[in-house]
Amino acid sequence: MQGDQFDARAFQALSKRIESLPYDAQQRQVFDWVESQNSYEVTVRKGPYGVPHIQAADYGALGYGEAYAAAEDHVCNMALSLVQARGESARYLGAGANQSNIAKDAVVRGLNLRGQAQEAFAAQNSEVKAWLAGYTSGYNRYVREHKGARNSSWCRGATWVREVSPLDLMTRMVMVAQTLPRMSGAIAAVKPPKDEAVVAANPDTEMQLAALDAASLEGMGSNGWALGSEYTENGKGMLLANPHYPWYGESRFWEKHLTIPGKLDIYGAQLLGSPGVSIGFNKALGWTHTVSASQRLVLYRLELDPTNPLRYRYGEEWRDIDARTVNIPVADDSGVVRIHSHTIYMSAHGPVLTMPGMAWDKKFAYAARDANVGNHSLLAQWKAMGEATDLDEFIDAHRTYNAMPWVNTIATSADGRALYLDNSTVGNISDEAQATWRASLEKDPLAAQLYGGRRMVLLNGSDPKNTWVDEPSVPISGTVPFDKRPRIERKDYVFNSNDSYWLSSPREPLIGYSVLYGPTESARSLRTRMNIRMLENEYGDAGDDGRFTIHEIQRALFSNRGLTAEILLPSLVSACRNEGEELDDVCNVLEAYDGSLNLDSPGAPLFREWITRYDRLDTVNTGKLFKDSFDVTRPATTPAGLAESKQAVQSLRDAVEVLAEAGLPLDASLRDAQFAWRAGEPIPVHGGNGFEGVANLQMSGNPSASPIAGINASKVADSRYLTDNGYAVVHGSSFIYTLNFDDEGPIAEALLSYSQSGNPHSAHFTDQTSLYADKKWRKVAFHPDDVADNVRSIRVLRSSDGR
Repeated sequence: MQGDQFDARAFQALSKRIESLPYDAQQRQVFDWVESQNSYEVTVRKGPYGVPHIQAADYGALGYGEAYAAAEDHVCNMALSLVQARGESARYLGAGANQSNIAKDAVVRGLNLRGQAQEAFAAQNSEVKAWLAGYTSGYNRYVREHKGARNSSWCRGATWVREVSPLDLMTRMVMVAQTLPRMSGAIAAVKPPKDEAVVAANPDTEMQLAALDAASLEGMGSNGWALGSEYTENGKGMLLANPHYPWYGESRFWEKHLTIPGKLDIYGAQLLGSPGVSIGFNKALGWTHTVSASQRLVLYRLELDPTNPLRYRYGEEWRDIDARTVNIPVADDSGVVRIHSHTIYMSAHGPVLTMPGMAWDKKFAYAARDANVGNHSLLAQWKAMGEATDLDEFIDAHRTYNAMPWVNTIATSADGRALYLDNSTVGNISDEAQATWRASLEKDPLAAQLYGGRRMVLLNGSDPKNTWVDEPSVPISGTVPFDKRPRIERKDYVFNSNDSYWLSSPREPLIGYSVLYGPTESARSLRTRMNIRMLENEYGDAGDDGRFTIHEIQRALFSNRGLTAEILLPSLVSACRNEGEELDDVCNVLEAYDGSLNLDSPGAPLFREWITRYDRLDTVNTGKLFKDSFDVTRPATTPAGLAESKQAVQSLRDAVEVLAEAGLPLDASLRDAQFAWRAGEPIPVHGGNGFEGVANLQMSGNPSASPIAGINASKVADSRYLTDNGYAVVHGSSFIYTLNFDDEGPIAEALLSYSQSGNPHSAHFTDQTSLYADKKWRKVAFHPDDVADNVRSIRVLRSSDGR
């Protein structure tokens, strides 16, 4: 294979010849065939923070360089993600807690992700196939060269770090696009009822709740700002990309600059193990993504045959629920691998699942349909976006592929256009079905509970009118066409902070799209409200002229203002004072607290322990926390007012007890308590959580499962987030960049908060984390002269040298 020519027929012929061989033998022949076909040469220049500038003559060679350089930093996470995509987690890592690895593998195999990937790979054009083949070869070369003890990272000597095929990479991309594989605990746990007294509920509610979190992509969010010509000092486009993604594991970003002379010149980041750039910029435009509030998953209640719980009504007929049994290799504690058989159950709508309030009994079962089943064009769309020479071509890339799985796109251009687009893929349910569902919220407690708490839509799966509508213009069967997806273009600004499309421009609210794109004319999150206030320059971040520069955007983001404290702190202090002298010390700390989530703001942990005594929905709705009702004409300022002083004071007393048990003084700051844990070393970092209404999100949790965290954390008392290792950051601001254009092209500054490398022995394991902690942005080297001035190493990789 030379250049971007991929011999798909020869690859398919090979696949047929070897399909009867054992799996490992098939893999070996595929690896050997791919290697025999290629001839790659690529130049990799690295800058001061380990960011590679990769230049090649074609996509195949580009992928070769990308994968090799990425594996230098993250071979462990890349290998682990591919193990999961092959459905081999239990084979190498054992059954897992509560058999979680068995559940993962059962769903990957039961949903036939590999078969879906075969279809997806066959559908790619020759350049994308060559890109995947080159990426495979580059990764495999690194694995061969760093076997066993030669691998210096945390997975040193692991048997699951092995060579892969292009199909493995495609399976991983299919898995990332879909929601159902994230819900393995709810799908794998299902069993049909055997008699009237037995309900097929999963007794492990923790796994059910984890499935609900996974369905809403808990742990992944973002802020995205696109500023147009009327909102920037130089009249050109400007962007803030602030994705909130995991700090550990396989869903980390990796930064890169990709160049194919005359065809592609793009800078940005991509999730580990995937070619290309998902968030970034080129000479003409820049963009970011935020997790959409749309519902890519639709739940269905199935009315069962009273005589047979494996049949459900569909209109006037009965349809079968199919049992799919898969064989899963599972390693026991001694390392011996045995085969475990597991069955999942499929309806025409999708797999049957069980979650709280949704048990499979004699009357009903519940299934889920994922809009991204059949989404084969994710890489092709990102490629087309990166090659776009103006915003119109960029929009056409979305229109052509409709492949963004679960994200909004916020983009700006050199000529000062600002675009918001929710091109996430959702099911195309009819107007009649939407009206029936709205009515069900008044009569069906489960439907109301699922939507009120999780924004999940439950339909009657036995009514044919709730089946998704096929339209000929869409690439993915049964999904909403491009022209019916939320979109707005402005000359001032657009933004998103994970609420629905309604206030993407507060000055021009959008309504009227499918219910699956989320609610409108309803209360927004505190973070959305804070972003609106900053963009409307209520804090003076843009100066007297009201037009931003990139440094003014940076100061706004890292101001770390907390809207919750701004709204409620005076009332909380007043309620505290009414308790008399007993709480004087507490009241004094709160009164002195500046309301921000900066490192040196005394009182931040005390306020955090108070506000996190409430439920997440309390921070959005009127009720336990807020007294004043939401006003649709004032969405950035309502609801407001402290609702119940008695409860507020009790929550404050509880917060004081938590800090005492943790050994933290009342006036502790985040420097004392909030850390990025890196190989057992704490780095104090700024930022807040969703309860605090701060734009710069850093959510705390327990990173103990990650080898690179290097800690074993335990919760303190009944705190939501505080552990004996402080507030341990697990996800939040990750690849952050600010972009502006001048007459010479793009100017950008960036930070990768958790640093470029996942290898604790790398010089680039914590260097950018320290920059982030100190709020020090770094200039991005994009133009050729800047790249040359910042080169720290140069390597020419030739595939012939790696054989």
